[in-house]
Amino acid sequence: MDGSLENLFNLYMFPTGRRLFAYRQVRALAHRDGLETLVEHCDAAIAHDLATQAVDRRWAGEPSDGNVNPEAQRVDAYVDRTLGAIRDHAVAQAAGAPDDDLIHKVVASFLKKIFPTGVRDITSLPYVEELEAVDGIVRLFNDELAPVVQELNLGRHAARLASLAESYRAALEAPPPSLLNWGNVRSARAEGQGLLLETVAIIVGQRHGRSPEATAARLELLGPILRQNEAIGSSLRGRRTVPTDVNPETGEELPNAPGGGTSGSNAQ
Repeated sequence: MDGSLENLFNLYMFPTGRRLFAYRQVRALAHRDGLETLVEHCDAAIAHDLATQAVDRRWAGEPSDGNVNPEAQRVDAYVDRTLGAIRDHAVAQAAGAPDDDLIHKVVASFLKKIFPTGVRDITSLPYVEELEAVDGIVRLFNDELAPVVQELNLGRHAARLASLAESYRAALEAPPPSLLNWGNVRSARAEGQGLLLETVAIIVGQRHGRSPEATAARLELLGPILRQNEAIGSSLRGRRTVPTDVNPETGEELPNAPGGGTSGSNAQ
């Protein structure tokens, strides 16, 4: 008996761009509905496929920045989301508090210390400079701002950021990756497809009811994935051997690009 996700969920092998485009839509819906497990899974899947996209481009021989570092790119995505989560969590502590509640001053002072010009001014920095900024925030969390971190219940976020800083440093200090081979590419794409199937499983688990309302809610979350799956099927029925990919930001269809294929997860 085969209980693998590949056997349970009949999806085409998605090109990387289509996965990224679908993930971002699913994440937005999950965030709206407060489905934190699904949000965190989408974050992990997006981070993986951003690195996969860099591998795809190297394999295709596309011109790219000579300093592309897939592992640093993957960790950077986690760091960016963690910094945003720290800001959002701090702001939420003051939501609904009376105007004269001291929590407003505590939160404002805290954010001014760690994000003096806003989160984006840190997340848009080059890798090395962003790591320096994150190291500075970690030091503040362990020293001057330690009582505030505790007051705002940011202990888990602070620990995560400290761990990510170490991973970031390791990625940036690692020797250049060895020559790329097809095994590296195939492995990265297969892991991306596996994360996609896990996304479907999480959605089905969290929206498993059989009522019309539950079915509609389930289809809304699955919609971004199912629409891409249907588009891949149409592409293959048009006698293409490789499905077209899309711009992961806009969903605009691209000419045949790296990252796709019909092998793997139950290609129909």
